[in-house]
Amino acid sequence: MTMTYTRPMNILLLGLSFYFGSQFTIWLSIHNESPSSYLASKAKEDSLHRSDSDNLEGPSTTRKDTNRNNAAVNSVLRKVDRLLHSQVAVIFEHETLLGTLLGSLIRESNSGLVDLIPSEGYFLDAGMQFGEFGAHMAVNAPERKVMMLDPSPKNVELAKERYGALPNLEILQGGLGDKVGVMKARDATFEMQVGAEFPLYTIDSLFYEKGKKLAFAHLDVEGLELDVLKGAIQTIRQSKPIFTTEVRVYKDVAYTDELMNFIFDLGYDSYVINEVCGYPHMDYRNLLNIPRSMSLELMHSDTFNLLDATKSIFRLPVRKEDQKTIFDLVMPCCALGGECCPGDDINDKSCCSEERVKKWLDGNKPDVNLNYYTWKEPRKSFGRFRYRLRQRHGVQPQ
Repeated sequence: MTMTYTRPMNILLLGLSFYFGSQFTIWLSIHNESPSSYLASKAKEDSLHRSDSDNLEGPSTTRKDTNRNNAAVNSVLRKVDRLLHSQVAVIFEHETLLGTLLGSLIRESNSGLVDLIPSEGYFLDAGMQFGEFGAHMAVNAPERKVMMLDPSPKNVELAKERYGALPNLEILQGGLGDKVGVMKARDATFEMQVGAEFPLYTIDSLFYEKGKKLAFAHLDVEGLELDVLKGAIQTIRQSKPIFTTEVRVYKDVAYTDELMNFIFDLGYDSYVINEVCGYPHMDYRNLLNIPRSMSLELMHSDTFNLLDATKSIFRLPVRKEDQKTIFDLVMPCCALGGECCPGDDINDKSCCSEERVKKWLDGNKPDVNLNYYTWKEPRKSFGRFRYRLRQRHGVQPQ
């Protein structure tokens, strides 16, 4: 793990986002406004400005109006971005690397200098919970449509209240699976009454079957990632989106293996984002899944190069490649019966707990970031990174 070595950077990011975010929150409280009411009033104000200008000065002021409107939109987006970094569910608080990575990849692709995220298509945030990741995408890509959905009516209403005024945001109540239908909440993780029903969609029913393309998807669907991907095959083949999946590595080793192989056979490579993304077990990880046909493009991404150099992201081979797999590279002590998970219950709260993992790390130090200590070795490492990407570009689905 590299969390120890990236902590100073994380603290700096958090400090800056808390500071700037708090300024906007204080401003709102002084003016006795909620974020959604502020956005709505701002939109109304901008509309009045446009109408007044058209009536008083005629067509000659079109460029002036456009500039003013663009400035107003940018101002609103900036304020929402500050809100995202200061609200109760701070976007970078628990998944610093993922939040930073998503925003940076979107901005890099929008610049036109890096072709990672497809140039057309929706962004999707499935299992949005509080909606912060979907709103984060909407702010960073205001020209894109962003769809967010969650089974919980409470979460949907909260997201609408906070972010519903963003014009490029579509918020739905429901879940994703391998077929369209109805599903019942099976436990408290759905944040609704157990047994309550909610509509179930497939990604194909939302995109491919409606003639829509998908450019990026953030999937946090409580262990149903494989079902969701099985309901997205046509969309993935057509659109080739980048997507993230979450997995608790050792909860079900056979399931983790099946998920990894399924993604690999779609023509994708999986990169683990080397930070814990769940609690109380420390083997929760997000996987960034990228078409192998884009491997060469990764060399042009400053974001990806930085994360690789700091050992914050690395590719996870599958068993058929006869290399080290996710079970060798991500917290091997958390396997059932291992040093961090003694006993016979993988779901016991003490299994792979933070306390056990910290104790294990005392005797098993994470890989050192060679950039901190040597000159030749990090350059060799960077060369190997680029060589591996060239190799991945030529690997075909099996």
